[in-house]
Amino acid sequence: MKPGAAAALTAQTVDLDRANAFFEKRRAGYETLADAVSAYLPTDGVLFDVGANVGFFTKVLVERTGFSGRAHLFEPVPNLAELCALTADELSCEATVHGVGLSDADSHLEIFVSSDGNLGWNTMVEQKARGKAMIPVDIEVARFDGLAITEVPDLVKIDVEGAEYLVLEGMLPSIALWSPLPVILCEIGWGAGHPEWPQELAAFDALRALGYETTLVNGDRVDVRDLRSTTDVLFIPGPRA
Repeated sequence: MKPGAAAALTAQTVDLDRANAFFEKRRAGYETLADAVSAYLPTDGVLFDVGANVGFFTKVLVERTGFSGRAHLFEPVPNLAELCALTADELSCEATVHGVGLSDADSHLEIFVSSDGNLGWNTMVEQKARGKAMIPVDIEVARFDGLAITEVPDLVKIDVEGAEYLVLEGMLPSIALWSPLPVILCEIGWGAGHPEWPQELAAFDALRALGYETTLVNGDRVDVRDLRSTTDVLFIPGPRA
């Protein structure tokens, strides 16, 4: 780094002001997502934000919808979880931050965080981190059903940079018992370019077996098998199979 040059933002060292400045530049995308799910989240409902980062999605959702219910935010990167808790303290809803990632098993592992200033690029998919400006960070992950959370969500947002299938494998036993089923907003990383695409599809097939249908955030129907790039998808409950 050149003398006098500012260090790049990283998930390990960023403060909340700089993190919010980073995400504010991307607010329009978050507003699009918040608007797409607003009809599915009652004002006094329950939200699960999986891969919460500093809590910006939930913050935007609260601002745009007046949500005042119960939110659980899951973020495994320690510094980001601390910043997320600061965000949660300022929300008009009741929010709890869990400093763990959701996965298919209770474990400690590495997540790879960007070292080039992209605070939204933190992935557990090692194959996609290789050869890139990434830093390994030790984190704790857990199966959802081991966390003793009793609320049934109206909306589950999943943004975990390719670890969707791990999150869903750990949540599916609970999802199958929830009534009514929640709407799930899921960013699907890389589409068919995902290194574990068969496992991704298996998790999505399990949701389909529960009666879920899939649309893009603009409401257009989509078959997840046709995805070829990272795409936000709504899993909307239909009649159970």
